[in-house]
Amino acid sequence: MNKTTIFGLLALIIIGMLATAGLVSAYRGDYLVKGPECNEQRHDAIESAFQSKDYGAWKQLMTETGRNPRVLDMINEDNFAVFAEAHEAGKSGDYETAAALRAELGLNNGNGPRDGTGHGKTEGKQQGMQHNRQESRKGRI
Repeated sequence: MNKTTIFGLLALIIIGMLATAGLVSAYRGDYLVKGPECNEQRHDAIESAFQSKDYGAWKQLMTETGRNPRVLDMINEDNFAVFAEAHEAGKSGDYETAAALRAELGLNNGNGPRDGTGHGKTEGKQQGMQHNRQESRKGRI
């Protein structure tokens, strides 16, 4: 194989990976994009759970595939009504209210709270910052 063929194949692989990553992550926090495991029957059942604020039914639907989605770490029976409100606001196009309610729940559009509790990407960032502060006190940085 010559260099042009190798670089061409690598470029196609990278473009494919980027396109796939965009499709997979597009639904997170976007009320208009359905998730990868969504079908009409499941969608209707989830909508029904949101409308009736039935946490038990919603949780069962979230775990029926044998997976434990991260949203279950943040949403519980006590705050499900607020989550359902955020869902309804987002569906109706009131993204500002939906974002405010999601932030109240610590969801922040899928990134988790920025308070160092370890949800989302914050934990590693906070640990890195703490490590850097400790190292700079020692005069290493």
